[in-house]
Amino acid sequence: MTEPMNHQPHDDEIDLFDLVDDIRDKWYWLVGSLVVGVALAFVYAMTATPEYQTEATITEAAPSELLPFNQPALRNTLTLAASIKDTQGQGAGDEPVALTDEAVFELDAESAFASARSVLRSATTRKAFYNLLLSQANDELLALISSPMLTDEQNLANFLKRFSFNDPGKNDSDTYLVIKFELHSSAELSRDVLNNYIAYALILHEERLKNEFERKVHAELELYQTWVDNFRRVYESEKARQIARLEEAAQIAASIGQKKPFYNTNDVVVSSEPPLYMMGEQALRQEAELLRKRSDSASEDIFVSGLSMLKNYISTLETIEVDWSNVELVELDQPALLPLKPVKPRKLLIVALGAVGGTMLGLLAALIAAASARHLRRNERNPLHF
Repeated sequence: MTEPMNHQPHDDEIDLFDLVDDIRDKWYWLVGSLVVGVALAFVYAMTATPEYQTEATITEAAPSELLPFNQPALRNTLTLAASIKDTQGQGAGDEPVALTDEAVFELDAESAFASARSVLRSATTRKAFYNLLLSQANDELLALISSPMLTDEQNLANFLKRFSFNDPGKNDSDTYLVIKFELHSSAELSRDVLNNYIAYALILHEERLKNEFERKVHAELELYQTWVDNFRRVYESEKARQIARLEEAAQIAASIGQKKPFYNTNDVVVSSEPPLYMMGEQALRQEAELLRKRSDSASEDIFVSGLSMLKNYISTLETIEVDWSNVELVELDQPALLPLKPVKPRKLLIVALGAVGGTMLGLLAALIAAASARHLRRNERNPLHF
């Protein structure tokens, strides 16, 4: 009976010294991979398209730069309190008509910076600027920001990504906004594009502020003109009411033969006015006639209590002018400068990564080669071993 073959058990434990010996035995794999990795990284670093980055800094303007806007006429706070009274000293109604409002126009450095910051960071502003660049006949720039291999949306997305912002934020005491822009191949174009973008955004910001200011002034003018019309309507209503009272009293005086004013002390109560008909028919009808003739007079507004104040304020608003050429909303602390060297590719870092990658690949290749050689030797010694 044939005895079973005795198989020697294999040792599956990994010996660190064996690994070192394997790497030492197959050292040329390590060296070769290292050389190849460094060479490939060096070639890439030398042939890759350089990418230049430039930056600019925006900060708050000095308060003195906003003085043309914050003129006294714009910062005026107006409080109106008017009581419409009739010609007899009676109130316009049961209660006096009182109107109060405040109109303040003022722009401080912090608000101006915050407004400019939102415009500079806005994607809408960058989209509009991108479309402006596309409309310009600069073939060199167009080749860098628009690729025929991509769609319009993809080109726009790539352009928007070229901007980055170092923003202090709303709750930070730092009032500097740093804007960075990256562009392939051309340091000069990266500088020019960023400076042009800042100029474009600040002009857009100023135009928006002008429009907002004009809308506020227009709204104030409409508000006070409405008040003027209301004052006049109240006055006309009270005038018509007074004329009716005078005519009624004149009819009563005529019915009792009261032609001239007559006051009987027995009929007058202390601290009270006598009946209106006691003024006499002639005086009552004459006063009513004078009230009717006021409508033909251009100076009737002088009889409307509080109206002159409103008209003076309207006149002030209509004559307000801002010399925008002398208003600096923000300060360009540092414009974009010509970068000294590209930010990408980082050649030393790429070569170092190539060396690390080549070393790791070489170690793996040396270990695999040593294991393969060991396996072949084992098979040669024991060809029947399964």
